[in-house]
Amino acid sequence: MVPTHVLEGWILWAFAAFLVYLFLFSLVWGAGYYPTSRRQLAAAAALLQLEDGDTVYDLGSGFGGALIFFAKERRVQAVGAEVDPLRRAVSLWKIRRHGLSSRVTVLRKNLLDVDLRGSEKVFFFLSPLLMRKLQEKVGKEMPAGSLVVSVDHRFPDWKPKESRENVHLYVVGADARVRA
Repeated sequence: MVPTHVLEGWILWAFAAFLVYLFLFSLVWGAGYYPTSRRQLAAAAALLQLEDGDTVYDLGSGFGGALIFFAKERRVQAVGAEVDPLRRAVSLWKIRRHGLSSRVTVLRKNLLDVDLRGSEKVFFFLSPLLMRKLQEKVGKEMPAGSLVVSVDHRFPDWKPKESRENVHLYVVGADARVRA
């Protein structure tokens, strides 16, 4: 039998290792962990005008909270892109647990490698360091009139069409490509 203090030590070590992974080493994959509030998710869904039958992309989908919210609340297809294998695995587990496997897909891809040419509605909550690259990607790949929402951070050269709950809506096209 293992002494209690040894078992407690291992549990504490495992918990500390997980926290280090979550908040420090996860930066290797592109961003730390900052959950999106339910109010912000509702604002994003409203700004994206999500309706039955739509498909929404979540770039850097993390643990899948936004994917699950959009699929359950707005009954849409949701596609996530998450490069971190642990976050993706947790997402897939949560998606199965909610019975959403037929409506939610999580790609193991870097968000900058996802093909957005056919997408018309995109959501993300990313590091401000990625906003310029993502602005260029969205501008090059997404069709005119497509809707993009960003939580907290803004594109450096585009003016949001509307903002709610610190969620910023951009409409891809000539009007979006003006300096903020």
